[in-house]
Amino acid sequence: MVSDPVFLLTMGDPAGIGPEISIKALASSELSMNVVIIGDLTVLQYAAEKLGMSVCFHSMEKISDFKKNAINVLDCSIIRPDQFETGKAQKNCGEASYKYILKAIQLVLKKEATAVTTNPINKESLKMAGINYPGHTEIFAAETGSSKFSMMFYLDHIGVAHVTTHCSLRKAIDLITKDRIMNHIRLLNSAMKQLGVKKPGIAVGGLNPHAGENGLFGDEEIIHISPAISDVRKEGIDASGPYPPDTVFMRAFKGEFDGIVSMIHDHGFVALKSRNFQNGVNITIGLPIIRTSVGHGTAYDIAGKGTASPQSLITALNAAHTIYLNRNRND
Repeated sequence: MVSDPVFLLTMGDPAGIGPEISIKALASSELSMNVVIIGDLTVLQYAAEKLGMSVCFHSMEKISDFKKNAINVLDCSIIRPDQFETGKAQKNCGEASYKYILKAIQLVLKKEATAVTTNPINKESLKMAGINYPGHTEIFAAETGSSKFSMMFYLDHIGVAHVTTHCSLRKAIDLITKDRIMNHIRLLNSAMKQLGVKKPGIAVGGLNPHAGENGLFGDEEIIHISPAISDVRKEGIDASGPYPPDTVFMRAFKGEFDGIVSMIHDHGFVALKSRNFQNGVNITIGLPIIRTSVGHGTAYDIAGKGTASPQSLITALNAAHTIYLNRNRND
């Protein structure tokens, strides 16, 4: 491990709000860790100029070049401001954002850095560049050789793991199996411990309206979800349910549960983003490395206008720091 922890921050899509919120976050007083941006220095300098912010950038060739009291940038020299249009999906931006991610993963796997926090990338830009991943989660899983992983959204001290994410609703229903649900309960339980909860209370949401009403509206709860809950409880995990998806989030935010396992993407994300879109954090759980992310996208509609909030990024960086501290204590 690195003796003085360094947290990496990928710049994200150059045409999005990543450069802007990176500068705002690292210029704030809300961070207490060493952060290095993996990106392009000229793009960041251009963003700072447009923001009217006078900041001190320090260009690095290696992590050991870290300098206090500066915004440290490991300059990848991939793309310049005159090579893309802000607020638009483009092939070269997809290529650049992908290379930043690969570089960050490589550095953490080599123990030269502690964790990765990612700025938003654009799926259309990735596709234009011939990069066939639906998002960060799948890239991190592939590059770290992880087979059991999940996307967790973290907001107001509640963690939500999604059994299915980026696929059609028709396919998602077929993916709801006992083994898959058990795996996600275990992953969420472990993740909440790393976020400081000693004995997480995990609520498991149903798939069907009213969690199936004992088979009236579907039998997935009876065949797959309830047996999964029963088996993980035998392992000592405090899991309960299945609960109706339309009320379980309200109960968690009132303090009844520490985490929720959601069967499908929109059960979890609609509830969370409706509550507080700006402050949510995306965490990939089940990886051998720490990865957190902002809970929003590239926001092309406001990119370059200076109005993007860095709050989700600040929260994501602090979450990476918390996970790091708790992993070390557990070790």
